[in-house]
Amino acid sequence: MLGVADNILRLINAVFLIIAIALTSALINTQNGHHNSRVNYCMFACAFGLFFDSIYGICANFFQVLAWPLLLFTLDFLNFAFTFSAATALAVGIRAHSCGNQSYLDSNKIVRGSGQRCREAQALVAFLYFSTAIFIAKMIMSCINLFQNGAFSSGSSRFISRRKKHATDVGGVPNISQV
Repeated sequence: MLGVADNILRLINAVFLIIAIALTSALINTQNGHHNSRVNYCMFACAFGLFFDSIYGICANFFQVLAWPLLLFTLDFLNFAFTFSAATALAVGIRAHSCGNQSYLDSNKIVRGSGQRCREAQALVAFLYFSTAIFIAKMIMSCINLFQNGAFSSGSSRFISRRKKHATDVGGVPNISQV
C-alpha cells in the first residue's frame, strides 16, 4: 500500500489532470479542421498522466506487486517528462500575450483569433505546470523510497521500518536505546 502523502498527491493531481483534459478537449473541439500537434500532444500527456498516476495508483494500493519503488519512480519520471514538455510546447506556441490584443489573436495558430481559445490555452498551460510540480514532488518521494527500500521491495518505507523495529523489540539484536 502506498503512503498517505502519495495518495493525497495522486488525488490532487487527478483533479488537475481532469481539468486539463476538459480544457484540451475544448481546444480540440473548436479547431475547425485545423489540427494542431501541440494541442494533441497535451491530450496525450494528460491521458497518460491520468492513467499511469491515478488509476495505476489505485491498483498499487490493492496489489503489492505493482508498488515497486523502481516502477513507481519510472512512471513518475515519465509523467513529469510528458507533462512538462506538453506544458512548455503549448506555452511556447501561445506566447502568453493578452487575450484582448486582437492582432495577437489573429496571428497565433493555436488560438486562431478567439479570445475564448486564448483563455482556455493559458489555463491549460497553468494546470499542466501545476501537475508537473506534483509529479516532481512524487518523483522525489519515489526516489527516497527507492533508496531506502530497494528497487523491488513492496510497501511503503513507513511500513517496512515498523516491521524492522518490531522485529528488534521481539527478540532480535537490541539497539542503543535498549542497552
